[in-house]
Amino acid sequence: MFAITHILYSSAFGMRPMRPAAGLVIGGISAVSYALLYPYLAGPFTYLVAVYIALIGFMGWRAIAGVRLADDLWTWTRLSACLGAVLFMVSDLTIAVNKFCFPVPHSRAIIMATYYAAQMLIALSAVECQDAAAKEARKRA
Repeated sequence: MFAITHILYSSAFGMRPMRPAAGLVIGGISAVSYALLYPYLAGPFTYLVAVYIALIGFMGWRAIAGVRLADDLWTWTRLSACLGAVLFMVSDLTIAVNKFCFPVPHSRAIIMATYYAAQMLIALSAVECQDAAAKEARKRA
């Protein structure tokens, strides 16, 4: 179910700008995460976790790639999407470490706090789209 969420979020974040450097950084972080989890995985989890990490990494890349801090196209909603995606990744990595590797102290609090904060920030990132659409409609009227 969460895999579908990551696909839909990736689609919502869009493919422009590409920002391949951000993709390489997230790809590296994803690879290190999988390498740390791999010794603890068995059976189908070996492949399923790899696919899931690739999906959430792609979602994170698309959110991070949309952030522009150095030019006039900066918006708080893109930053909100970026921070939400990063928190989502932290939440899911904490779940994976807690489930497959070792008990994470206060894991429930960490997982739920980062997950709900991520959802709130990603939801807030949609505000700009509605504001822009309303502004455009007023211009045409």
